[in-house]
Amino acid sequence: MSTLSRFASSLLCGGIAITLANCSASAPTSAASAQTFSLSRVGAQHDLVSCPGGDNNTTSRATIGPDGGSITLGGFAMVVPAGALLDTTTFIMKVPESNVLKVRIRARGQQHFVFEKPVTITLDYSRCQNSPADPTGWYVDEVTEAELEQMPGLNDTTAQSFTLQTGHLSGYALAN
Repeated sequence: MSTLSRFASSLLCGGIAITLANCSASAPTSAASAQTFSLSRVGAQHDLVSCPGGDNNTTSRATIGPDGGSITLGGFAMVVPAGALLDTTTFIMKVPESNVLKVRIRARGQQHFVFEKPVTITLDYSRCQNSPADPTGWYVDEVTEAELEQMPGLNDTTAQSFTLQTGHLSGYALAN
């Protein structure tokens, strides 16, 4: 192997090592960095947050266009930034009656919906008897409540809420 080849290999390996080191750095999750969303406790054992309640008869409806907007129900909210939608869309939010803390949001009456840019969804856990110490947000199967995908998020213990980012809609829940 020539000196030039060894130098190129060393340079490539060094670049990969630096990239991996930067990827493993944990992002801050304090309230001061509200725009920084991170995954926490990846690979840990999770149980959905027990929080009986909800109301199958109460819904919130909002029509949101390409300029963005929001929909709220109680302490739950979805904020859609400008450019996340190509067309004006009607959204319906429901906090279903359940033994776990979850929210259901529909766009155009469809169970699944994909955005052009990520939206933020805030899950309010203030009504739960036992506040989760280190919650994680999850995309869940709405029927089985199986955890399908962990969502990047930010926990606000003062407001007792967890805000996650997502590029799609379906069911979302919190886990301990």
